[in-house]
Amino acid sequence: MITVSIVSPEISMDVINRAIENQDFGCLFQKYVYSQLEDIEGIYEQCKDTCDVMFFSGELGYSYALTHINDLKVPCTLISYDEKHILSIILNFVLRYPSIPLNRVYIDFLTPVNDFMHLQKYLRPENMPYLFENPVYNYQTLKERAEELWNGGKIDIMLTRTTNQLEVLNRLKIPYIHVLPTEEMIQDSIRSAINAIRLQKESQASKLVTLIKLIYPEGLNSHEREYLEITLHKYLLDFRQKYNYDFSVRAVSNRFELDSDSDFYKNSFVRIQSLISFLNEKGDLQFRLGSGFGKSLGESHYQADLALQEAIRYGKNDGFVIHGDDNTLTGPLSLSHNLNYTYSNTKALRYSQENGINESNLLKIVGLFQMDEESVITASSLSNLLNITNRSCNRILQQLLDSELIEEIEPLKKEGKGRPTRRYRFVRERVIDAFF
Repeated sequence: MITVSIVSPEISMDVINRAIENQDFGCLFQKYVYSQLEDIEGIYEQCKDTCDVMFFSGELGYSYALTHINDLKVPCTLISYDEKHILSIILNFVLRYPSIPLNRVYIDFLTPVNDFMHLQKYLRPENMPYLFENPVYNYQTLKERAEELWNGGKIDIMLTRTTNQLEVLNRLKIPYIHVLPTEEMIQDSIRSAINAIRLQKESQASKLVTLIKLIYPEGLNSHEREYLEITLHKYLLDFRQKYNYDFSVRAVSNRFELDSDSDFYKNSFVRIQSLISFLNEKGDLQFRLGSGFGKSLGESHYQADLALQEAIRYGKNDGFVIHGDDNTLTGPLSLSHNLNYTYSNTKALRYSQENGINESNLLKIVGLFQMDEESVITASSLSNLLNITNRSCNRILQQLLDSELIEEIEPLKKEGKGRPTRRYRFVRERVIDAFF
């Protein structure tokens, strides 16, 4: 039976409980209440091995999970508004508050993540309300946006879904209307999530392809090369037998291809990381690994090839994964926190070309910002992330400093002699403007 983990603040959970009582969804529910966004990471650890989908009460918790849980293996969804719901909310507001023009209203749950529900299709520019436009979506950025608009005299009222932010709005004395989803919306969203999981379980179209390339030491003769290839082939078969994983192994010269049906959010991602650890523990091979998830073998192979090229650029025993329509890269997979980034970020690519920073390195730095905008950066930590020398990292840091994308903070003093370690942090507004 499908298991759904509902993740919500307490007030919203009350509404959800009313919506699901006496309804037969044909699934099991687990319920988790959070008081602050950081709780979601702990909730994920509790439920990741027992649930088929995490169901969030709103966009804030949903967005936090996607951006802060870097090895996310459980599909996530939320109580979603569609265009008709948004138009209904706006129409009811206009009828209830005819004296407040829409361009004096701020709606904090229309965001880049949901494409602002395409509101611009229905309203003229001069009638558009203020929306939340920051790609970084958390309590702090929500507070800052509301404060900016209110203190700037640009709004008279706001519409919010963020239950845990109401006390903050009360302290700031910002008038608001707390918008809660209807029971019908909750029921429809849960049914939609369950149906999607059922289709996923029934479908065998999703494929995982993993490509592993051997890196030969210089001066190897043909017999030595053959020995390394046979050794890798044996290790792959040993891995398959040890973990009882069902995948085919095909050797083509110095590359090996592993094919299987996939469940990206659960087993497959763990298998790839386990394979990297398994091969690294052997200690006698140099390799690069790329994996792709797609709806067909051809699509997955193409994505795996791109991921392998990223691993080759990275330059050490490690792997990357590509998934999704925008070819999102995840990796390096051996690090405790995996970054997510994409080569479709044209603003970042343009900056890399104009400023002489390797595009792969810059995209990883942008991914680091998306993972944690409060990250403290040093040349050493950047060297570990990018697999380049501290000297090269210092050049990158100086370029970012010159562009005011980072700022220097108090250095870390070393015990005894030696220069203090220079430390930096992102300048959030500048990074958002430059890359998003």
